[in-house]
Parts: sequence; structure tokens; C-alpha cells
Amino acid sequence: MIDIWSACRQSFTPRTLQGELIRIVESQEQVATTALVDDLQEQDLLEQMLEYSKPPRRPATESLHYLLATPFRYPPLPHGSRLGSRFEPGLLYGSQQTHGVLAEAGYYRLVFWAGMQVPPPSGTLVTEHTVFGARYHSAQGAALQHPPFAAYEKTLTDPADYAATQQLGSALRSAGIEAIEYLSARTVERTINVGLLSPAALASPRPTFQQHWLCRTRAGQVGFYSSETREVHTFARESFLVRGQLPSPCI
Repeated sequence: MIDIWSACRQSFTPRTLQGELIRIVESQEQVATTALVDDLQEQDLLEQMLEYSKPPRRPATESLHYLLATPFRYPPLPHGSRLGSRFEPGLLYGSQQTHGVLAEAGYYRLVFWAGMQVPPPSGTLVTEHTVFGARYHSAQGAALQHPPFAAYEKTLTDPADYAATQQLGSALRSAGIEAIEYLSARTVERTINVGLLSPAALASPRPTFQQHWLCRTRAGQVGFYSSETREVHTFARESFLVRGQLPSPCI
């Protein structure tokens, strides 16, 4: 495995990163709890009970909107994430473009489909999602799409192996980096994704916007539709394959 940090640390200088990232989450919690209770008072009580059962909020996230605080609250997937190991705090991931964040989400919907023992009888899984924006700004940033890291683009965009990027993410965290920009491994276009290591990198405590999206996942493709913007984004399963297989490096 290439140790990118050892190769780049002497020529690396933190830079200011700022902009708006776009993130997507599945919107189901209140719908699910409403189905379990008889009235709004009972729902409020159930929501409070569920809140107490969750991990405590990470320090410095108490004033953040829950959509911004939640990613820092929960641990990563069983085998970590693109820029963090399973033993580190969670990151807030997003993309600078809607297409980029939907490509990432579409990939994970297809991984979820592949793991289902019995697919839906209809052949389609319909889910509701919230797409939202967040402003970020940090003087302690690392842009992996630029030198000195750009020389290792192939490794940094490996769609099936996160070992090198996790090692680099851990090293950048230890060096005090708060925000990372990097090229997506899921799009043909050179889409820039964002990973915030610290809530201090958020420039505002609330989302800049929220939109409702529908997702339809089938065996061979996944599609997203927004009734608000009339946008449609479709991704074929084949576009995510590596050597004929759908990779799942963090599952």
C-alpha cells in the first residue's frame, strides 16, 4: 500500500477551503414513528425516548441543526469510510455538485439491493430522501485534487480499496486538518467531493436549503427525482462495476 502522507507531507501546506457541499439522507424517521403511535403527544414522547438511546452528540455540535450534527455523532461503517477508519469519529461527507452526491447515494442503494436476500416482489424499491446544502470554511484544509496529492490520483480514486485513503485521512486528522476536498470515485466527470473531519469547518449551523427527492432502485439501475426542481438523475449498475463486480469496501 502506498503511504501517500509520507510522500507528500514535506511539500504540503494547509489551504483555505470554502464553499457549499450538498448531502443526501434518507428521510424516514418521523414517518416511521408516526405509524407506531396514536397522536402527536405520544409521537413526541417516543422521539424523546429514541433520542436518549442514541450516542451522545459530539462536542461543538450542540448548536448545529440535526442534519449537520448527525454525521459527527455516529461511528463509521464496519470497515470505515473513504477518509476514516472504523476507530475514528464520523465525518460529514458531501459533494460540490448534486450529480456527485446522487452518484454516491446511488452506488450505496445498489450495494444495499445486492445485499437483500429477497428483493421486493415489485422489482422496485422506492425510498424518500432529503437533499440539503451546507456552507463550509476552514483555513486548515487539504485539496487532494491538487499537488502534491494529485500525483496519486489513481490511488485516491480507487473505487474498491480505501486502505490508502483511510491512512491519509487519519494522518491529515492528526495534523489538524478540518476539511478535505477530493475527486469522486463514482463519477466519470471530475466531481469534487468534500469530507469534513471537524464540525469547526462548518460556516453555518443550519442547512442552506432542503429538498425532497424520491429514489427508485432496481436490479440494474437507480434513479432520483425531485418534484421541486424537476431534475432526474439515473445511474446504471454497470457504471459502478469493478472487474465485473459491485465493490463494497466498507460494508
